[in-house]
Amino acid sequence: MTAAGFSQHAFVSLGSNLPSGKGDSLETLAFAVEALSSLTDFPLVQSSVYVTSPVDSPEGTPDFFNSMVAFIPRPDETPLTLLHKLQSLETVADRKRSGIRNEARTLDLDLIIFMQAFSSTPELMLPHPRASERRFVLAPLQEIAGADFRIPGMEATLAELLGAIADTQQITRLSIRPAGIQA
Repeated sequence: MTAAGFSQHAFVSLGSNLPSGKGDSLETLAFAVEALSSLTDFPLVQSSVYVTSPVDSPEGTPDFFNSMVAFIPRPDETPLTLLHKLQSLETVADRKRSGIRNEARTLDLDLIIFMQAFSSTPELMLPHPRASERRFVLAPLQEIAGADFRIPGMEATLAELLGAIADTQQITRLSIRPAGIQA
């Protein structure tokens, strides 16, 4: 699919670095992918899993497992209704919010892009305001959408954005996807 072919998709970044009631981080990501597949009538597109060093996290935070999915939302879905569904899935996977930014977590689901929508409310910023600064978001997004894809409202391509990120953000692509999801 070309970059233009994703204009009707929602992109959700998945992350985990603590076990949940669903299992270890990879099993938790698999749970999330399965749950996300129930939010669309079309197949999901999913990136590989990446192991990434924590960014702007408390000292001692373990590495994260990250992935990205893209899907066509149902016609009645809005960015805000999808955000609330993502937050509910995090809760089902035992996510606790202490208020500490970028802390370790069982499951983190971030709405990165919702079609071509823009939002600038206290509850939801779209596209995600830090997506262009995070290798763990851009690398799996590029794997799905391609190097020439542009985040809505941005001039730079994903390849250009990735090239501008400091090498201090360590990331390793694994040759797996969460269980149960076809490559």
